[in-house]
Amino acid sequence: MSEDNSLEQDIGKLSYLLNQIKEPIVCVKCSDEFMTGQTDAKSLQDYSRIDVGFTERGIQLWCQRHQINICHINFNGQKPEVDFRCLEKKEIK
Repeated sequence: MSEDNSLEQDIGKLSYLLNQIKEPIVCVKCSDEFMTGQTDAKSLQDYSRIDVGFTERGIQLWCQRHQINICHINFNGQKPEVDFRCLEKKEIK
């Protein structure tokens, strides 16, 4: 097996680090404002201002624009597996 194929297989095992989001979590107020045309943003993603971070309870998503909780995930005292590595897709030329 060539070195390039081996590297591709190793990187393939990390594909979960690429964007795998199926259902985005958004602020209801941001979504309503965007859907009713109250903003000139091109997308809800561009309009949203969301902070995400760890809390004593788990992970919280917070809307900076409206200063409200979007979602707070409770880990029930468990420590989930976390991976902070960044994986970038390379453009094939």
